[in-house]
Amino acid sequence: MNFFNLDYFRQIIEEPYLVRRCASKIKRTECANNAVLVVAPCLVGEFVAMLPALFDFSERTDKTIDLMVTSPLKSLAERIVCVRNVFVAKSVAGRANESTSGAVSGTYEEVFLIRASRDVLQNVAPFISASKVTTALQRMTRYALCDLLKNTVLRRRPTQWRDFVFSLFDGRPKDIFFKDIFNFTKEEYETIISRLRIGAKNKKILIHTGASWPMMRWDKEKWALLLKDIHALGELDFIFIGQEKEREDYAYIASRLDFPVFSLIGQIDTAELLLLMNAADYFIGIDSGPANMAHLAGLRSIVLYGPGPHIYMSQDPNDIMLDKSGGRGLYQRFFLKKHGFIERITVEEVYGAFCKIWNNPKKNK
Repeated sequence: MNFFNLDYFRQIIEEPYLVRRCASKIKRTECANNAVLVVAPCLVGEFVAMLPALFDFSERTDKTIDLMVTSPLKSLAERIVCVRNVFVAKSVAGRANESTSGAVSGTYEEVFLIRASRDVLQNVAPFISASKVTTALQRMTRYALCDLLKNTVLRRRPTQWRDFVFSLFDGRPKDIFFKDIFNFTKEEYETIISRLRIGAKNKKILIHTGASWPMMRWDKEKWALLLKDIHALGELDFIFIGQEKEREDYAYIASRLDFPVFSLIGQIDTAELLLLMNAADYFIGIDSGPANMAHLAGLRSIVLYGPGPHIYMSQDPNDIMLDKSGGRGLYQRFFLKKHGFIERITVEEVYGAFCKIWNNPKKNK
């Protein structure tokens, strides 16, 4: 097991350097084709949280938008109504499930470098040109020092990434719903609904246990105890979601239960997962990409948080966020530590939170 969070380190330290290098490699040329390239090879949660701002930018400016994302997000990005073309590149973390499409070329009126990676530096930046290149470096530096750091010390909720991205596109934060952002077909909806007909009348709870960093994970035995308690409330189906690495969690938790639970782990892509969330009833999971997707899909949610700062929290006051860190714990973001903040969250607290949302209708979708 790694005792240092290299992915987080790369995002904080290495990526600003790569953004600068990429900006310098893009050729400047006069262009008025109304086309914009948004380079955002983010991890899932970060990407999903920026979509309302991207949609708002498109509505306000009527620009033609091309989008660069990581390969796991391609299927979802292709459903965004305001996006013309989708390209893929690896993130700065370079995770095993990411691939690259090779060199990308084109001429744009403006390029927004939200995120960057060595893949973007080698296969994208040298082959595109633009009249203007906009990076988030100065604003993100102010955001990190004057907002995140300050509010972490004061134990206050920082400005959320969703709202910060609105400012990057010169917009004002506002609610934009799932149905406005995405263009799914009737057949895609019907396919997902068919996957949920496990117990036709049962309410569906999506469960996500996984995180790439151990300090963000909740104990598997606690998950088993929680599902036993919730199962006693009524007719419910528990559906586990996530990537291949979550299979071990599912197998252990399922073995501890005397009723069936179900798994779609590794069986659906991000577009199908978002549709699944739009059709399900509840989400319980740790602070992760799927949690952000649940917020966007209008799925009533309970999210368990590890160390701060927390910048991907739900905007809906009816969702429940369980946090024992007080927004602090930056050390635990980088280094393993016994008895992390998330371990302080009890089964009783999560069960009590679920009882509060049990009869609470879904959000506006």
